[in-house]
Amino acid sequence: MTKDEWLKCKNASLMIEFIWTQEPYISVAKKFEVYPNSENWMDYLSVEMPLFQFYLSSCRSIWSLLTQEESRKGIELAEGFVEGKVKWDSVSEYNWHVEGAAFCFDDPPDQERIDIWIQDVESHSLDLINKLKNEGKEEICTQELLKQAAYFADYAMIYPSIQPKGRLNDEYSKFLCPSLLRQFVSYPLI
Repeated sequence: MTKDEWLKCKNASLMIEFIWTQEPYISVAKKFEVYPNSENWMDYLSVEMPLFQFYLSSCRSIWSLLTQEESRKGIELAEGFVEGKVKWDSVSEYNWHVEGAAFCFDDPPDQERIDIWIQDVESHSLDLINKLKNEGKEEICTQELLKQAAYFADYAMIYPSIQPKGRLNDEYSKFLCPSLLRQFVSYPLI
């Protein structure tokens, strides 16, 4: 991808895929190809920090789809970590709650509560829902979209610690904005 292509690209997932083929990202990815390994991901946080900030900011852009307080608090904790106000242990420990919030969509213990979230989101964020539904290749219901948003928040919250490095779940692509990515990640110097 040339710099001009980078600046015009309308697919953030392709841009992310590209940067993981460039230095210093590719070197970090190679260190974490095999899991578990002896490398400490914290040693490479400076490389991944721009992407981490991008993913957290992407969560802010879909805040209305994060219907559970646990998801939102998880993102806020991760933002606190980025700002140096929160220790990683607090982020890591709270992640259990964020994952649980996402998991409730897989095995809904209380469908009535989920239906209320769906109604609320559809009444307040219909433009965002329609935009995201139209970006996908397949038909998606609002409940599935909320589930994907919750799992994306879980992913974003602990992004730097995820191994192997460089692979993004395709269903999260709809939550990523190329212009926002360009605000956090510069075109790689080759």
